[in-house]
Amino acid sequence: MTFSTSMELPDITVVLGAASESIFDQAYQHFNEQGTPREEHSAPYSAPYDRTPNDNDSALERASQAFAQRETNAQTDAGPGFNLDQVDVGLLVSEPSLVLALAVLIEMIIPLPKKLKLSGLSSVFAGLARKVNRTGFSNQQRAFAGVMLPTLIVSVLLFLVLTLDLIAGFDLLVALVVLVLVLELRFAQEGSVQVERALREGFKDKAKGLLAPMVLRETSMLSELGIAKACAESAILRIFSGWFAVMVWFLIAGLEGAVVMQTITILAREYNYKLRGNALFGKYIFRVQQIMLALPALILVPCLLISKKPLQALHCGKEGFKVYPAAVSGFVLGAIGGALDLSLGGPRYYQGNVVRLPKVGGSNNPSRESILSAMRKIRMCGLILLVCAILIDLNV
Repeated sequence: MTFSTSMELPDITVVLGAASESIFDQAYQHFNEQGTPREEHSAPYSAPYDRTPNDNDSALERASQAFAQRETNAQTDAGPGFNLDQVDVGLLVSEPSLVLALAVLIEMIIPLPKKLKLSGLSSVFAGLARKVNRTGFSNQQRAFAGVMLPTLIVSVLLFLVLTLDLIAGFDLLVALVVLVLVLELRFAQEGSVQVERALREGFKDKAKGLLAPMVLRETSMLSELGIAKACAESAILRIFSGWFAVMVWFLIAGLEGAVVMQTITILAREYNYKLRGNALFGKYIFRVQQIMLALPALILVPCLLISKKPLQALHCGKEGFKVYPAAVSGFVLGAIGGALDLSLGGPRYYQGNVVRLPKVGGSNNPSRESILSAMRKIRMCGLILLVCAILIDLNV
């Protein structure tokens, strides 16, 4: 069999080329046709901070990338929960008013025994007084002792507190601890509540026994009205002098001012010039206390404007200042009594002798409910003072 030479075989390169073009070129064209829409609709996710910005990025895009990176780092550092490192605990002791507020809160909540407070030194002060205020001494000696002993006690305590402040670098944490030991609200508050409860339950004799150490005078002959009036007066004066005035002097003169004010208050109560044998010995410290209470009494005035009868409170306070033997105390009693429309003052018994003091305040006779009303009113004035001091310190 012979083959024709005229028969031409197809060029293999042409055939392969056509096959290659038909397979690969079609796939390439299909990719080009489908690629662009596919990238537009389902582009793979890439976080903006996973790539480095280049010169072609816009300024807005770079800013958004930097912001996203900072937010991610902040969330990573903070963790999923609350981060205590972000809380500025030092803020609570950064201002004197905040330290004072914290001390007031601690003193109201934690029942510290009285022997740990500054007033726990009352027995020491009384023992020193018995040594220099004896019945055999002349009037000049007693009067001189009444000046020197309180001056010495106040000077020693002031020196100790100032030394402590210098050693601690006037640290407000030290002031916090000392203030808790100096402020006295709890004892006067609890005493008032106990007397009111005894009267409410019908135990008048028990109420007289609870009242006696608070007022430092005879209570056995008091009626229920007399008990209510005496307890209301005691709550007002003790909270004002041992708490409100101490806060005022701390805000003005620091820890030293608070300690001096409380020490003078304790001495004036312990060396009460109305008690037998203290007529000359206690006069000096009584006058010093009235001077120290004058500025807190002025600061009490704006605090009393938040009351039902602010004008009557101011008028009655002014009258009490004029007629009461202790002018500043009369102002405080008159102002609080006027704000509550309570009649305060009047006769009282000291060692069997009747001392008739002028009436101050409002027109209504006190009842057992008036005890808590008076205590809450003077306490509210102290809280208003505290809030105002905080707002001033924080520049609100």
